[in-house]
Amino acid sequence: MTSKERVIKTINHEEPDRVPVGEWGIDHDHISRILGRHTYWRNRKDTTIALWEGRRDEVVESLKRDCAEFIEKLDYDIITVEMVPPKGYVHPDPPKQVADGVWEDSRGNVYKYAASNDSIVCVTHSEGKEELTDEDIEKAMKKVSTPIDESQFELVDYICERYGDEKAILFRGIDIYGCLMGIFGGDESHQLILPLIAPDEIKKMYEYGLAANKRKIDHLAKKNVLIAMQGKDFGMNTGTIMSPDTIRDIYMPFAKMVNDEISKNGMYPFFHCCGKIWDILDDMVAAGYKGYQSIQESAGMDTRKVKEKYGKDLTLWTGVQCETLVMGTMEDVEKEVTENLKFLMPGGGFIFGSTNSVQYGAKTDNYLKALEIVREKGVYR
Repeated sequence: MTSKERVIKTINHEEPDRVPVGEWGIDHDHISRILGRHTYWRNRKDTTIALWEGRRDEVVESLKRDCAEFIEKLDYDIITVEMVPPKGYVHPDPPKQVADGVWEDSRGNVYKYAASNDSIVCVTHSEGKEELTDEDIEKAMKKVSTPIDESQFELVDYICERYGDEKAILFRGIDIYGCLMGIFGGDESHQLILPLIAPDEIKKMYEYGLAANKRKIDHLAKKNVLIAMQGKDFGMNTGTIMSPDTIRDIYMPFAKMVNDEISKNGMYPFFHCCGKIWDILDDMVAAGYKGYQSIQESAGMDTRKVKEKYGKDLTLWTGVQCETLVMGTMEDVEKEVTENLKFLMPGGGFIFGSTNSVQYGAKTDNYLKALEIVREKGVYR
């Protein structure tokens, strides 16, 4: 059984020969340790600086080379790919370093290094608009009426050509949030308030958002991609980031449109979502999602209960909590993975991976131990 056949079988809630393995995200410190060299793959800080400095091709070549070698080393069944900046990319306003870990652009926006996930983030507050004009919408629609620069699919095309027949290729980059909110401008705090004060304005962007996603979907369908995934976190530790009714009213109808387009093109729509999302899981199923990646128990989710209630509707992509990889011992990892396999394996509908991702600062040896256990004990009889 090929990796691709294995993944298809489990998504269809049938038991394959063994549990398929893959990651939605694994950060660069683990990749570098395993490959023995620097990488730009999931290396937020170095990638940001390289793109500011006009080194796009250096970044993309690293992604292609390191993705292929890493996948082969760990024998993943799923390969996660995404879009890259276009050929000849030049940042319109590259920030300059003004102090240790601090950068500033010509408009006064300040960027700071975040040690928690080894990234660079903009810390300048930015106001946005609350209403859209016809001109705003017309300009947005004109933007998506032209094809995407094919070079943005360079990583996708390279991996699909090399592994598409054998491995399950997953595209992370389906967007059910940013494509509706970006036109309003502003920072994240502004965009979190918008659903409360301008819900009808957001809905005006459905046509644009669908067109923006369809441009990607059309390309992916030609390239043997199996899974198309969106990754907006609608949850936090205490519940959803906005009321379930707001998510249900604004985002789920749009998600259903996008997922119908994905399914129509022969791919499976999956979602990644951290946090406590019990209140919207029924809605995720109704919106046509076929897989759920994460299941964050530290936020009040219960993997066993999710399997019992949603195991026939959703393929669950989980198996070891990211907190265990960060703080646990190898014995903790072995115990957790072994117990999870017992109730997640029956009936298929299960892909093994970390919850959220293999985060920056987690213990690489813990993760390799988890893979060792699932290879040994994740075999169907």
